Amino acid sequence: MEKQSFKNWWTYTVKGVFAIAFGLIALFVPNASQDWLVQLFGGFIIMSGVFLIFGAISNIRHHKKWGLWFFEGLLDLVLGIIIIIYHHSKADIELFIIFVAIWAITVGFTQLFTSMNANRGVRTRWLLLLNALIVIGAGFVLFYNPFETYAETMNLIGILALVFGAFITLYSFGLKES
Repeated sequence: MEKQSFKNWWTYTVKGVFAIAFGLIALFVPNASQDWLVQLFGGFIIMSGVFLIFGAISNIRHHKKWGLWFFEGLLDLVLGIIIIIYHHSKADIELFIIFVAIWAITVGFTQLFTSMNANRGVRTRWLLLLNALIVIGAGFVLFYNPFETYAETMNLIGILALVFGAFITLYSFGLKES
């Protein structure tokens, strides 16, 4: 079995910590304005995108599967910028929910492919697979958006961010050990 090191595995840890922080804020800061939460989410995924792109580029020589990291980072970066630019539109909350759904589904599928292509030596790759399935499912729920209020939708997004962040952080520690 070929064992390749993951240089800068911590970039996934940073993404996980950002997600956990956003999830906690979305769930436990009830007076946070919609505008502020939308900008915060956009900022968090921009920062996580920058870290993942950095991790991917630094892994070009060390790991042949760096492209999925790069794609996920680029996706985070682009959607984060779009969310911040368009958060002032008249339908900003509906648009924000659609952007989060698109982000969840595309990142979920990227992580699904990453988990299927991960080295067998990464003990935590099953976490990435489970996370991918949860995130894809949540993305489709957000597209359907059965919730009647903004608060209910933000609770789902907050829970999604917490689960996503926890799984990604634990997965990153498996990358460190591989």
